Parts: sequence; C-alpha cells; structure tokens
Amino acid sequence: VLLATRSMEENARQVGSELSNIRDRAVQAEEEIVKLQGELDKASVQARLDPLTGALNRRGLDEAFAREVARARGKGTPLCLAMLDIDNFKALNDTHGHKVGDTALTHLVNVARTSMRPQDTMARYGGEEFVILLPDTVIEHGVEAMQRLQRELTKRFFLQNNERLMITFSAGVALLDASETPDEAVKRADHAMYLAKRAGKNRVFAAS
Repeated sequence: VLLATRSMEENARQVGSELSNIRDRAVQAEEEIVKLQGELDKASVQARLDPLTGALNRRGLDEAFAREVARARGKGTPLCLAMLDIDNFKALNDTHGHKVGDTALTHLVNVARTSMRPQDTMARYGGEEFVILLPDTVIEHGVEAMQRLQRELTKRFFLQNNERLMITFSAGVALLDASETPDEAVKRADHAMYLAKRAGKNRVFAAS
C-alpha cells in the first residue's frame, strides 16, 4: 500500500509538473500571438500611410473616402473634399533640390494637422497634390477651412540655408453630390483647383 501510495504521489507530481509546463507554454504562446497581432496591426496601418509625410496614401484615402461617403449618405450630412496642389513646386525643386521639396511636402502636412479638426482626413494624392476630407461640412465652410490653412502657411516658414521659404497652394473644394461617385467628386475638385491655379495661384475655388 505504501509503495502504491508513493507511486501515485510521484505520478501526481509528474502530472502537475507537466500541467504547469503546458500552462507556461500556453501563456507564452498567447503572448506571442498578441505580439504578432500588434505587429500585423502596425504593418496594416503603415501600408495605408505615405512614408514621407505620414499622411494617408491613395489606398488609405480610398478606404477613408468610402467610410465617410457611407456615413454622410447614411446620416444625410454634407461631405466636402478639397484638392490641394503646392504652387511652383517644380521651381522649388529645381532651385533648392528635391530634399527641400520633400521638406516642403512634410511642412504642409504638419501645418495642416494643426489647422484641421480631429474628424478631417488628409491624404497625399500624388506628387505635390493632397486631398482633405471634410465631413459635416458645407461648401462655404470647406472653402473657408482651406483659406485658414493658407493663412497659417503664410505665418509659418521653414528655413533652408538661413533662407525663409514660404509654401503656398491652390485648392479646389467640392461638395459630394448625392448621385456622384467619389472619383467624380475628386475630378470636380481637381478642375476647380486647376482654375485656381490659372487665376493666379494661392487661391481656393469652389467646384461647380
């Protein structure tokens, strides 16, 4: 009986030790899963960002636009978008170099972030062009928001070899129509921006 009891106790200790090891491995596996999920989430976010400016890229813009359009149409609220293009960007690159051009793009995004509302979304559309989504915004207020951003840029310079460089942009603002696609609204904003360029630059036009 004593031998049997000792054998049972030894088996119980071994089983307890094995269970403890299994629990430890399970905890480690769970921690690894959480870590991997965090890395996956981070990679997913990074895939939607422009690596230079930190604004959304085209993929991120498409997703944000689809989300905001669904929200605006579901609630019956207005949604504006602004198309921005930095003025004289080629001349800036030719005169000061592409590194300064990159700094100008980043500068615009940083200033815009201080002027935008939390619900607004900024994306780099391509080259020196940017799109800003303005939910719950009518066309007049969308134009005013871009004009405020222009004023902020006139107050905030960045230095290049002790030379103060001022960045300006031209913009077109479109109010999403109930019957049009996001691409159609972008084209209207782009056309208004082109007209702002032709009118003398550093201007904001509302799309018709």
